[in-house]
Amino acid sequence: MGIEMAIREYLVSHGIKQSFVAEKCGWSKQKINSIATGKQKITAEEYGRLCNAIGLPYDYFYNAAEDLA
Repeated sequence: MGIEMAIREYLVSHGIKQSFVAEKCGWSKQKINSIATGKQKITAEEYGRLCNAIGLPYDYFYNAAEDLA
């Protein structure tokens, strides 16, 4: 499973709305949806913004993606 899918799983399992993340990151709802569904790859800068927005360490989704693979 890729990082984008790990992000989606986290948001869903923790009840975090994509609109909340989009607002915190300064993105459109379409952007976070595209990332969370794997239609758009996330850049390193975007990844950092997302982790900061939801208060997770930078390696969280890398580890989650490896665990789910």
